[in-house]
Amino acid sequence: MRVKDLIISEIKKKGKIDISQFINLNQYGNNGYYIKKNPIGLNNDFITAPEISQMFGEILGLFILNYWENKIGNSYNLIELGPGRGTLISDILRVGNINKKYIDSINLTLIEKNEQLINLQKKSLENIGFDKVTWQEEFKIQRKNIPSIIYSNEFFDCFPIRQFYKKEKWIEKFIKYNSTNNLFNFTEDEVEDEKTLKNLEQFDEIKVAELSNSRKNYFDKICKFIKINKGVFITIDYGYKKPPNHLTLQSIYNHKKTHLFENIGNQDITAHVNFDELINIANNNKLKLEIYCSQRDFLYSCGIEQRKEKLKINKNQKNIENLHVEVDRLTNKSKMGEVFKVLVVSCF
Repeated sequence: MRVKDLIISEIKKKGKIDISQFINLNQYGNNGYYIKKNPIGLNNDFITAPEISQMFGEILGLFILNYWENKIGNSYNLIELGPGRGTLISDILRVGNINKKYIDSINLTLIEKNEQLINLQKKSLENIGFDKVTWQEEFKIQRKNIPSIIYSNEFFDCFPIRQFYKKEKWIEKFIKYNSTNNLFNFTEDEVEDEKTLKNLEQFDEIKVAELSNSRKNYFDKICKFIKINKGVFITIDYGYKKPPNHLTLQSIYNHKKTHLFENIGNQDITAHVNFDELINIANNNKLKLEIYCSQRDFLYSCGIEQRKEKLKINKNQKNIENLHVEVDRLTNKSKMGEVFKVLVVSCF
């Protein structure tokens, strides 16, 4: 069944669905966007930091290696959530080859549902000669009694969200389907659920809100796992600590913003991550907040300028210019440098 037909069927059963249900069916239902499609790359819908420059993965790889040397030093789980085409993990492992014990200590798990992407990840790992890897569709209990280094890049922005705005009372946006003209339409209802109203109190001043229970629950699951088994979680994504006074939900097709109801089942739908919410969850699990900063500050503090200068050696002018362009895109405040944040929480 087409994704659009699946959504129509769900609306006919319920009369309407909230935006998170619409996103969930679009992204993760049968034949959903993240299940069947390779969305990453210049010829697809969007491009991520590891695809922009090898320096991104190398810097993160050195950060992870340094963390292992200082905090672990022996066998551990290395887990990536949503590994895309396998570019990031390949760069991380390639950098790690400077320490054989580190590489030999890895129990690698990649969390991925998309068969196309899994095949690309296999090829990426084959290219660097690494084959000690397990794939899982969902995050499950890894090897217990050893610490874990878990990381993600542009993972939590993909979780479904519900949208609200406040007039005199809080209103939630829903989606209906008009079979006469074959069109989806927004509708709305007053929020009556007490638990939801309680969650919305923090947004009373700005009068708009996006809530994701699935994102909160997933992050909480990771935090609980780290608390029990020791380890660190590094997540990089676009988002905010202080909620903006506007909604952030967006849909992307072929690198261009589109309407939510266009290209159903074939476009990316994301929303900015509420990092304050994630930090509170980590605090509730008694994890240590090690880093919260912009991607720009993280990359500069970890040595991306020095890495760029080293890569420039013996390069022609065109390649040198490309290196400058890559660093600028990753770190410029008006590009990815400020809107992308880095969060690191741990328990040792």
